Amino acid sequence: MEILKIKNTVLQAGRPKVAVSLMSQQPQEIIAECERAALLPCDLIEWRADSYLSGIADLEEVLQEKDFYLDFLKILDDLEYIAADKPLIFTMRSVQQEGMLQLSQMQKAEIYQLVARSGLAGLIDVELPASAQTADDICEDGGISLREQIDEIHAFGGKVICSYHEFDRMLAPEEILGRIHIMQDAGADVFKIAAMAVTKEDAESLLKTTAFLHQHGIGPLVMMAMGEWGKTTRVAAGRYGSCITFAAGQEASAPGQVDVFTMLKWLNDYYGEES
Repeated sequence: MEILKIKNTVLQAGRPKVAVSLMSQQPQEIIAECERAALLPCDLIEWRADSYLSGIADLEEVLQEKDFYLDFLKILDDLEYIAADKPLIFTMRSVQQEGMLQLSQMQKAEIYQLVARSGLAGLIDVELPASAQTADDICEDGGISLREQIDEIHAFGGKVICSYHEFDRMLAPEEILGRIHIMQDAGADVFKIAAMAVTKEDAESLLKTTAFLHQHGIGPLVMMAMGEWGKTTRVAAGRYGSCITFAAGQEASAPGQVDVFTMLKWLNDYYGEES
């Protein structure tokens, strides 16, 4: 499937849709940040829930309390209401992929199920573990496989963006293809790869691999190179087959990310102004 529609937002190759991430920790700050993001020229809003969860003292104990989940859903419900016609991406980025959260696969799966059951998130971001060789591999912490996590989200009607991040280097084309294949096999709805570009050639390699995947009918894709050398890919990757780019609202969520107004100017210069 190369096209996915969430609310009125169509994810497909071409001029990429712009996502802005919410990085605040405290509930009131998260809500205020979302109110500002809703007024920005962006198409999707991502809640980086790992930032919120990382600020909770004694999280392991708190996760056992019913009130935590009620409060959690209240934040999510508020964000979905404020975002209005902009789809919400729910993300819990792990420490292993430069996030702020260290939970077991089972703990994350329970939260994914809660979010999917609520129907409040347009996309739920599920990470591909670096150690996974197949969709059925069980993570080192016991847990459940990538396929099982995605199946459970789908069972409640949720859509999954499966992601993999490499912050130290650019992945070779065969590595990208291998990771996308696992995501495909696991049943993800959208496939995301973000890797660090150390050279101009790294960025070019990612774009060529994106084009190869798109030409073979694989998608929707979210492909970007991070870092200074990767900035051009955040704009140009749409022409090669990617459908979403990320820009900073209040705070950047990855190296090389520019503010949303700069991104809008770059997109208009590259693709032409939207009618």
